[in-house]
Amino acid sequence: MSYPPILKVLRGGITESVRHGAFCVSDNEEKIISSWGSPQRFTFLRSSAKSFQALPLIESGTAKAFRLSAAELALVCASHSGTEEHVSIVESIQEKIGVTEQDLQCGTHVPFDRDTALRLKIENRPPSPNQHNYSGKHSGMLALSRFLNEPIENYLDPKHPVQRRVLALF
Repeated sequence: MSYPPILKVLRGGITESVRHGAFCVSDNEEKIISSWGSPQRFTFLRSSAKSFQALPLIESGTAKAFRLSAAELALVCASHSGTEEHVSIVESIQEKIGVTEQDLQCGTHVPFDRDTALRLKIENRPPSPNQHNYSGKHSGMLALSRFLNEPIENYLDPKHPVQRRVLALF
């Protein structure tokens, strides 16, 4: 099944591109209020969920308490490519909240930035957790854990207060 057209981008009155997609808006009792395309179509939120996962960080006062900058909050809400600049921002968050990359539970993978990945290969160094494209999001979850005075060792556990706050938001 393909997605129906949802947006047409015009340039000088000429169609430049067409975006396809689907959406469904429901109330708290799962009654569909509005939809486009197939509301039953299954999909994954994936990285689009990051900004929602970051909302408890804002709503709780965590971001303000730790004086997280706009750049730091942006990285909490987004994936990144593992460049030195990205890692520096993640390290800044971690310094403010009193954790290190060893506290992250996102694992590691080769950075998406080709130059960074090549440099690691040439230097025969493994990628670090801070180079993981989700390290900003995970650092944000650790910040919320710290702010709530909750343990950081199990911040990904579905029963952890951080995860319960995120789920309640959804």
